Amino acid sequence: MTNKNILTNNLTIHQSKHDHRFSLDSLILAQNIFPKKKCRILELGCGCGIISIMIARKFPDAHIIGIDILKTAVDIARQNVRINGVSDRVTILERDLRTLKGDSFERFQYIVCNPPFRKEKSGRPNVTYEKLIAREEIACTLNEILAISRKLLVDRGELSLIYPVGRIAELMVQMCSFKITPTDLIPVYTKQNHPAKWSVVKGRLNSRNELRIHAPLYPT
Repeated sequence: MTNKNILTNNLTIHQSKHDHRFSLDSLILAQNIFPKKKCRILELGCGCGIISIMIARKFPDAHIIGIDILKTAVDIARQNVRINGVSDRVTILERDLRTLKGDSFERFQYIVCNPPFRKEKSGRPNVTYEKLIAREEIACTLNEILAISRKLLVDRGELSLIYPVGRIAELMVQMCSFKITPTDLIPVYTKQNHPAKWSVVKGRLNSRNELRIHAPLYPT
């Protein structure tokens, strides 16, 4: 069973009533992806497909593959791709990202991911498995996301993530260990006069660019 969520940018998105549902962090990440023309983009853990669809609608010459481990999510994402008219540019696959291999999966200029943001068994108990794997590092860890990104990015290809600020230092250290140099940090504030809650972090494979800290975002 799914329900319909109508967004202000003329998208119609179905998602599960009871399982994990996209939230503001996914929208922020999608709005801060700026691919070059005619590039290939991979979304890891695409869920209902909202990020891939938003990118495809904004950049009509991009070709995007979204993967997710959950069949229910894949089925909903494929439906959303179809009803939003981007089937010619967005492909949704049921795959475990840990099984992807650089020698059998064509490389990408961009990889996008809104990853699980909690350590395993650190969140609220008694929620569905689908919610757990979206929030906690059960089906994949940060290290595994970075490892497959290193395998599948072209040289100087870009990885873009949104992550809680409390784990940004850990994220950047691990990115460097996989030769993905952090190049951009965009702090996201959800309340005035409060510390930032999220940050969009971008990195490039085998890059020597210095880190740029951008103006803060205050989504409404």
